[in-house]
Amino acid sequence: MIKHYFLTGCMLAGIVLTQAQTDSTHVTDNQSDTTKTTSELPLFSTSGGEAEADLEQQDVSSLLQSSRDVFAQFSSFHFGVGRYRMRGLQAENQLVMINGNNVNNLETGFSVWSSWGGLNDVTRFVENRFGLAPSRVGFSGAGGYTNIESKASSFRKGTRISYAFSNRIFRHRVMVTHSTGMMQNGWALTVSASTRQGDNVYVPGTYFNANAFYVSLDKRLNDKHLLSLTSFVAPIEQGRASQEIQEAYDLAGTNYYNSNWGFQNGKARNASVSRTQRPMAMLSHHFNINTATKLTTSLFFNFGKNSLTGLNWNNSPNPRPNYYRYLPSYFYSINETAQGDAQKELWLNDVNTRQINWDRLIAMNQSNLYSLPGTGINTSEKRSRYILERRIQNLQNIGFNTIYNTRLDNLFISAGLNANIYKNNYYKEVEDLLGGTFWLDVDQFAQDQGVTANFASNNLDDPNRPIRKDDKFGYDYFININRIEGWGQAEYTLNNFDFYGALSLSNSSIQRDSKVANGKFPETSKGKGEKKSFFNYGIKGGLTYKFNGRLFATANVAYLTRTPEANNIFMSPQTRSDIIKGVSSEEVLSYDVNFHVKYPTLKVRATYYNNMINNQIYSRGYWYDIANTNVTYIMTGVNQKFEGIELGVEKTLFTSHVIQAAVGISDNIYTSRPIASAILYNSTENLFDNRTVYLKNYKVGGSPQNVMGIGYRYVARKFWSAGIAFSYFDGIYLEPNPDRRTAEALEKYTSSDPQYGEITKQDKLPSNFTIDLNASKSWRIQRNYFLSLNAGINNLLDNTEFRTGGFEQLRWDNSLPQRFPNRYNYAFGRTYMLSVNFRF
Repeated sequence: MIKHYFLTGCMLAGIVLTQAQTDSTHVTDNQSDTTKTTSELPLFSTSGGEAEADLEQQDVSSLLQSSRDVFAQFSSFHFGVGRYRMRGLQAENQLVMINGNNVNNLETGFSVWSSWGGLNDVTRFVENRFGLAPSRVGFSGAGGYTNIESKASSFRKGTRISYAFSNRIFRHRVMVTHSTGMMQNGWALTVSASTRQGDNVYVPGTYFNANAFYVSLDKRLNDKHLLSLTSFVAPIEQGRASQEIQEAYDLAGTNYYNSNWGFQNGKARNASVSRTQRPMAMLSHHFNINTATKLTTSLFFNFGKNSLTGLNWNNSPNPRPNYYRYLPSYFYSINETAQGDAQKELWLNDVNTRQINWDRLIAMNQSNLYSLPGTGINTSEKRSRYILERRIQNLQNIGFNTIYNTRLDNLFISAGLNANIYKNNYYKEVEDLLGGTFWLDVDQFAQDQGVTANFASNNLDDPNRPIRKDDKFGYDYFININRIEGWGQAEYTLNNFDFYGALSLSNSSIQRDSKVANGKFPETSKGKGEKKSFFNYGIKGGLTYKFNGRLFATANVAYLTRTPEANNIFMSPQTRSDIIKGVSSEEVLSYDVNFHVKYPTLKVRATYYNNMINNQIYSRGYWYDIANTNVTYIMTGVNQKFEGIELGVEKTLFTSHVIQAAVGISDNIYTSRPIASAILYNSTENLFDNRTVYLKNYKVGGSPQNVMGIGYRYVARKFWSAGIAFSYFDGIYLEPNPDRRTAEALEKYTSSDPQYGEITKQDKLPSNFTIDLNASKSWRIQRNYFLSLNAGINNLLDNTEFRTGGFEQLRWDNSLPQRFPNRYNYAFGRTYMLSVNFRF
């Protein structure tokens, strides 16, 4: 099927090109059920005249992979609105580095781009290789790698000031950057700062408050030695939006309804606020041993907190307005039509019904007088029934990295060694007691279930402790990871062939260390748990055949193992150190075949790829009504396959007209029948074990499987340009709830029952499209001053019905499957950004 699509895509590209040649007017976020998404991929351009002129004299494999790729441009700038992931892969498959240092999170494998958000001016020098490719700075896998070169001496002397106005996430952005360049005394200094601000910019109840600061200082000791110190921090505070069921969107009258906020004393307040402040500093020594050999050694330190607030409550009604029992559909499902109609009217007309009623929560807390003998809590104290809590991760990560590169005639050798000592502290604090004076550190859902009085206590060393504002409570544990990796690569170049091969060996150890003993698991909750070690290896290689100086074919293959996500190996890390049985490394087998055309006026890349990721662990949480507790749903042996084609074409006509086309067709599916178990938070017993999940051949959700883009850009002689792009999205599937694909879920139905199909089918969302516009103009003032203006409009037709994805809720009722319907995301309607830049 994919091979058939490959031929179809090539024919489509040929049609687009023919039209372009004959018609010059042709135009070109941690909720437990939420799936993860990747960041947009940055681009690195070497498409200037000098690069084109010297094409045949350069390292072919390097130039091919780092030059601006048409398909990648569409993926980053146009397909992103549909939450498209290149090749369907999560961000853990892409190695991200800054100055050659790996900045992927050791627990999740993901890179956190917001850690340097707002520092556009000093992170713009990016080398990006997509898919399998040789890397001279680290061992990368199926998603390729990105290396951001950001040290003081990389930037030329000058100052840049910019301002942007937008209606997307932020409203205003200001950036200022100054660089001295390398001065005669051997010093170079670059500083940059920015701020991004916005309140209720697009989604009601949201806000964005972000700043960023960067300082880099280089000292050239002599021709062979350079010391570089780079540090940055990007504190961000953001009021978040929610994912909702369609009923809530319809009742609110907007597909951007957000249940996370409400009014407190007449002022909007968001309950889900994320805050991140994790500075990073790196000290590097660049040693040019000779003209062909270089050694770069770095020490780096990354630390700081990120947190997310949320409501918590005890023996009180659920405060969230989108709770299923507060929706009209619930009353209709139990045949209480009159109550359903009344609730519908409230949703339509009463803002305190469809949003959080903060004033009501505070009033309930202030009226809840409470006393507890022996604790110092007397009758004047007010026990909070509702609080706003902060779930915090406090990180300390120390790393070492060294990279050796040398050229020996036609042979280029790269090797490296890196190591990390990583400690991440998970705990909760009270953000706001909401009018009360204390909170009790107990698990309300474990009360009256244990054989001891302190069974429900979250801290056996200090049971019934009154918790005040900013106090820790609930849990307090560390995830400790030690990792070391060594890798090497050899590239060999001949007249018509290039070869490369690479090897990686690594070892990671993961251990949970808790500072408190939980009453439900007194033996396995406190102290250091079992240390789990993973020895991993990877091998990859590739071949490039050069038909001539402009036509190339490449083939790559890789097999590697990798450590599973750290939190996923534990049954419930918030309460105990028990490790899931049979945990082992994930396995990745990947290969691709590519054909490249590289002419000054014509660029083409056609790719067939196949990525198989096996032996994964799936771990998600949800609420289970019957047991009145949270549940961790765990699957082992999860296999996935991502197979498809990519086609990118760029044709330049009459030097000023550029036409582009991009086509991606894929088949991303589950290929195994995993084994599932469900772990109860408040019990030593499991809800179930060894349940077979018939997940094979279901689609992997979270990203469109098929995309197409056509774009046109006019580049004028007097430093202005304008363009338009059309993007089409298809094959958008919801991520399936695995428990609905088990024999146990269907045991009460026959295959002819309508609900049988309702439970097992996977929803496919409608196809959709967007149109984007952009324009730019620049001026040179006198000799050394430059002014530029950029404007862009996304989703020009204001399509607010574009559902970009969502998920099936893990919480479900097999007697009434429609009780917990799917949650959806919608793409923003028409948005814009206008920016002005002044450089001198």
